[in-house]
Amino acid sequence: MSESDVTVCPWCQTDIVWDPEIGPEEECPHCFNELNDYRSIQLTVKQTGQPLRFEDASEEEDVEELEDDDAFMAWELEEEPLDRYGEVVQSMMDEQEVAPECSSCHEFMLLSGQETITQPTFAPHISKSLGKSFIEGPFSLNVYICPSCFKVERTLSEQDRIRMVDTIKEDTTEPESA
Repeated sequence: MSESDVTVCPWCQTDIVWDPEIGPEEECPHCFNELNDYRSIQLTVKQTGQPLRFEDASEEEDVEELEDDDAFMAWELEEEPLDRYGEVVQSMMDEQEVAPECSSCHEFMLLSGQETITQPTFAPHISKSLGKSFIEGPFSLNVYICPSCFKVERTLSEQDRIRMVDTIKEDTTEPESA
């Protein structure tokens, strides 16, 4: 595999390895971000001791070369906060019983807390087939945040899921007409 067979998605930071016979991917298979010139920077990774060059830099432009030690230290300083962030996110994931997958970038989401929905702010829908609402306030929603793309999603709490299923399963009699 050559060094040009790997692309990094600028949105989800996923390494995308493509087949040289088929060619490069046009969009990220994980988050569906476009990988063409729009919103993307093309970099070629060089071995230690070789200068870094951007593909769109012309021959006439002076490209600043970093010394080996300077390049390594700049890279190390830049990566350290993200490594610490990733470590803490992983330890938080390990504490969770459930970690749903983000619908946007497919990373696991962090439980950030619960939101309680109360009757004054929630107007339940009355189902014709059930004859009543299948869920009534107050009920709780688990709020999850994606540590990668920061999308927020909510799911019904476990006890309220059970209550909803029991309500729907109950034998209901036809509502009497007056």
